[in-house]
Amino acid sequence: SHRRLNWGAVAMRIPYVYGYLMAGSGEVYHRPAWIEQEYVNRQIDYQLSGFTFYPFNQLQRFELSAGYRLIDFENVVYTHAYDFYTGELLVNEKEKLESPKSLNFWTASAALVYDSAIVGVSPIIGQSYRFEVAPYLGSINFYNILTDYRRYFMPIRPFTLAFRLFHYGRYGGGAEDDRLYPLYIGYDYFIRGYNYSSFDFDENFSFERLWGTKMMVANAELRFPLFNVLGLGRGFYGVFPIEFLAFYDAGTVWWSGQALGHKNFLESAGVGLRAYLFGLVVGLNYVKPFDRPNKDWRFQISFVPGF
Repeated sequence: SHRRLNWGAVAMRIPYVYGYLMAGSGEVYHRPAWIEQEYVNRQIDYQLSGFTFYPFNQLQRFELSAGYRLIDFENVVYTHAYDFYTGELLVNEKEKLESPKSLNFWTASAALVYDSAIVGVSPIIGQSYRFEVAPYLGSINFYNILTDYRRYFMPIRPFTLAFRLFHYGRYGGGAEDDRLYPLYIGYDYFIRGYNYSSFDFDENFSFERLWGTKMMVANAELRFPLFNVLGLGRGFYGVFPIEFLAFYDAGTVWWSGQALGHKNFLESAGVGLRAYLFGLVVGLNYVKPFDRPNKDWRFQISFVPGF
């Protein structure tokens, strides 16, 4: 088709579930009992929207979208009590707890997108960027800003130097409403070595450094096709599409009005392998998180493509 204007529609329902468990001994119906209470918080995101994009050429396009979004909340507690000696089930109840009021928005977004990168397991050479503004108007008002710039150099074939500068944030009066989930910087897509499941409860670390409503991230990688450099096989990747990488990650996340300084930044560095396997990009990183004094070098598995 000679028509450049493309369009489409999206309808979705995404549930997010999180919670915690409390257990201990007590008394039920004047009988010694073991009591378990499971607190479950559900956040269900509904969205209906339309989008259109206009390519200026093969590398650059302009995107627009608009729609309606509803975020609903439900908090419940499940209580199970068992006779302490016989194990008999004494209580099996579900109780609804007070939940936050639903959020309703009219949404829109506009983005300028460019991509000239040549991609293998990860991008090899070229550049890409995305600049996006997305206002939310309704129960509360705020707007999201996203800037994502990436550049790939190949000073000596087949070695690639990759750089990314990324910012995402919520701005405006409703940006820090308690009903909006804060941004988390510890995903390995942003900064490796700070994923939530790797922390110990007694670790000497200020966990508030991982949360906020605005973030800035910088990444640098040296990556190359491992088997090509070893002379095993033909083509850019040799006998198997796997790349070796050395990386440095840095970033910070903050709340509105919070003063920033070098103490707010998180850093990590390491080496790793990344492979294209059964339609997925799988990585194994050996990473040192510099801002976790109780953690030395550690392995971390990832399932996200290289930036």
